[in-house]
Amino acid sequence: MSRHHLALVTCVLAIAYNCSAFAQSAASCAALSGYAQQGIHLEITSAAHHTNRQTQGGPSGAGVMLAPHCHVEGEIDRRAGVDGKSYALRFAINLPDNWNGRFLFQGGGGLNGNLAEPLGSQAVGGRNALSRGFAVVSTDSGHQGAGFDASFMADQEAALNFLFLGNMRVTQVAKPLVEAYYSSAINKSYFVGCSTGGREGMIMAQRYPYLYDGIVSGAPAIRTGHSNLALRWMNVHWNQAAAKGANGLPLPGGTYTKDEQELIVGGLVQACDALDGAADGLIFDVAHCNFDPMTLACPSGQTTNCLVPEKAEALVQAIAGPVDSRGVQVYPRFLLDTGIDDSGSRQGGMLAGGSTPPEGPRVEGMMSQDVDAEFIEVTATDAALGNSTGLRLSSFATRGSKHIFYHGVSDPWFSAMDTVEYYQNMAAANGGLQTVDQWSRVFLVPGMGHCGGGLQTVDSFDMLEPLVNWVENGVAPDSVVATGNSMPGVSRPLCPYPQHTHYTGSGDVNDAVNFACRE
Repeated sequence: MSRHHLALVTCVLAIAYNCSAFAQSAASCAALSGYAQQGIHLEITSAAHHTNRQTQGGPSGAGVMLAPHCHVEGEIDRRAGVDGKSYALRFAINLPDNWNGRFLFQGGGGLNGNLAEPLGSQAVGGRNALSRGFAVVSTDSGHQGAGFDASFMADQEAALNFLFLGNMRVTQVAKPLVEAYYSSAINKSYFVGCSTGGREGMIMAQRYPYLYDGIVSGAPAIRTGHSNLALRWMNVHWNQAAAKGANGLPLPGGTYTKDEQELIVGGLVQACDALDGAADGLIFDVAHCNFDPMTLACPSGQTTNCLVPEKAEALVQAIAGPVDSRGVQVYPRFLLDTGIDDSGSRQGGMLAGGSTPPEGPRVEGMMSQDVDAEFIEVTATDAALGNSTGLRLSSFATRGSKHIFYHGVSDPWFSAMDTVEYYQNMAAANGGLQTVDQWSRVFLVPGMGHCGGGLQTVDSFDMLEPLVNWVENGVAPDSVVATGNSMPGVSRPLCPYPQHTHYTGSGDVNDAVNFACRE
């Protein structure tokens, strides 16, 4: 008995289930195995309908039970690469029985290389897009690999697919497939991603402005050559102040002891926590937080409850960001935030080792930051292929599309200020902040690390529903309510830049309704 015949028998036996609807879905799903598009070397490698499929793993190890759906996998342009490897642009689509007429592209992460389950789980407040009725697609961006293995970059097509082409090509295949399955046109299309996925969302707006009606870009890897240089700069300053071994190199374990990390965060909290009206461990008013680590430097004769001057100076220089010999700022400063000593998140806070570049281990000893800055300048043409720094977005904006950014202030890999500065520059190129505010907004999340996590933060929020409401009903997100497992019972509104969350002065300090957005 075939899988589909067995499924139909199961359906007949299930009294509460709509058997005719299931039979249509199962047959339509199986039929996608023969789906083809003219002029595209496309192969559907699997297509099966599921009523009770459960994903593998997940934070709790139990996986996620999925609503009834058709799961399709396929590949575009299977070929032999220049390095002898086999390449293809692989994709997966989940097509829910309760389709709401919307399409969502799930952005990737790191250097991609794996085909993630298309659920749409990023920045959705715990309720993924598939369960809401979105048809969701994901891709490996044209190569297979683990971690930050960049060997695929030797192959021109694989490199171009990763940098900008792959998601566009998958979109052009996936949208017609979705419409063929449902025999109905897609109503609206959305793209949601973080880190590499955030950069991919920006690429969609900048290079393919007609493909998506709404985009969410979280902690975008806007220009990784520059950000990795900033992390190397940071590590060099840590190393200069660290204790040295017999070989003269910095000893492993970081520059700052746990007590010194707590001293730094304690000084920061004392100086900045209450600026937003609530002393709650969350620093929302980052614009007015002017904490100077040199205030913690030991005066002559003091050796406890202070930092030796070399360590205080190292912190000042490390977070200031790399500057070349001409005084040109190569990458923006990092913000001091309550998560800088976080040892429990996925990357760790910058003081706890989270400033290690994703591309490799900590830098030992010294480096010439000016040489590295010049290297980035001379390779700018190549880097621009993958950088998401385009500013002129008139086509994207005038068609009614919307773009939401969010960034954790404690992100140890990509400075939240790089996202803010991009937004400022983009606004300047498109009529100013008041004009751009009508179609794009940025939300900063205090205490949150890279794409989520943190010992004390409100990192659970739904950016998808506000985006849909903005695109389809014209209602802009003036704030987004956030909660977090690390702060049970606490909620806060996230406010769009340049506003920040501020306690009104009355009511339960744990309730978002008692906070307002201020300039």
